[in-house]
Amino acid sequence: MNDFLFILKWYFFGRLKVGRKSRKIKALADFNKALGFLQKGSLVIDAGANIGEFTKLFLDKGFKVHAFEPDTIALKELKKKCETSKELKLYEAAVGLKNERQKLYRYRKFDESNPYSTQGSSLLNYRSGKNKPFIEIKVIDFIGYLKQQTVSISLLKMDIEGIEIDILNKIIDEDLHKKIKFIFVETHERFSHSLGVETAKLKLRIKKLKIRNINLDWV
Repeated sequence: MNDFLFILKWYFFGRLKVGRKSRKIKALADFNKALGFLQKGSLVIDAGANIGEFTKLFLDKGFKVHAFEPDTIALKELKKKCETSKELKLYEAAVGLKNERQKLYRYRKFDESNPYSTQGSSLLNYRSGKNKPFIEIKVIDFIGYLKQQTVSISLLKMDIEGIEIDILNKIIDEDLHKKIKFIFVETHERFSHSLGVETAKLKLRIKKLKIRNINLDWV
């Protein structure tokens, strides 16, 4: 299959969610298998920790966890679950490509009384509802952060609502994927045409470079 057909295939598969359910099931099985390989004390990064469901799972398994979450409502729930753990380093910020302040837009179905509804909050303003409600948040240069880590990173879980492609491309540019054992990412190509195209291009890049540790089908 040539490059154009590969991109076309994965563009439509992503946008129309073709085979998505079966890919997610396999990715979750791979995720659980990866967790089984890790030793207690392994460093795990939770980028887009939200209310802390996976952060708590990682902590319960005895891992050291660096969690990134910018949403103030989600952070309250995360702290209830996990803050007492000495193995958690919590960054109250989003991940990005530079240190800055940005707007975090509330999803159109956001309900302040329901912390779970913060899962759709995004730096992408077109994901927001009427009048585009937002809060201002801190963004951390994630590439710089990764370069500063002096210990091996066992697993990176990333769910950052449409910002993942630029960050993953930069991770590959800098060969930083080579210092991370497992990378599991939720992609959001269904959000827009441009994200569909860029996600398909990233899949092709990963295939051509024969990168085996980046899974783009997670949850």
